[in-house]
Amino acid sequence: MRAFLGTLYRLIPRPITRALLWAVNAKFNFGAVGLFLTADHRLLVLKHVYRHTYPWGLPGGYLKRGETAEAGILRELAEETGFTATIERVLSVEDVDAYQREAVFVGRIDPAQSPRLNHEIFEIAFVELDQLPTGMLPRHAALAKRLQTSGPLKDGPPFSRG
Repeated sequence: MRAFLGTLYRLIPRPITRALLWAVNAKFNFGAVGLFLTADHRLLVLKHVYRHTYPWGLPGGYLKRGETAEAGILRELAEETGFTATIERVLSVEDVDAYQREAVFVGRIDPAQSPRLNHEIFEIAFVELDQLPTGMLPRHAALAKRLQTSGPLKDGPPFSRG
């Protein structure tokens, strides 16, 4: 039976098999979020226009078709703030909810860059990891706390100051 199904599958034109696979598999969005730190370990946070209950959060957004998660977070950062940064490592890949997955990156950023805020962002700030702004999205605050205990960036001291 398995051989028959395999042969049948290979005989079906690829566009049809892709449509069938699309129809029977789960759908979800994939996004990326960034914990971007300055050399003195301050975290970039953004006050978002479209978030009412928790306006403060990290840079991030959904990936475009065919875009890598790393390219996506760097694009989102540039779109939202005009900043460039480097990625040091992946902190995690996790489910936000049943329909959204997210790659969480840790990287370096130079705060001396001139910001160019887009229509999605009211304000930017560089804050201490243990002094997050009131109104921080709880999921993003938890990521910042996890970062404090996750170890050093490349060629840098640990985040924990205790």
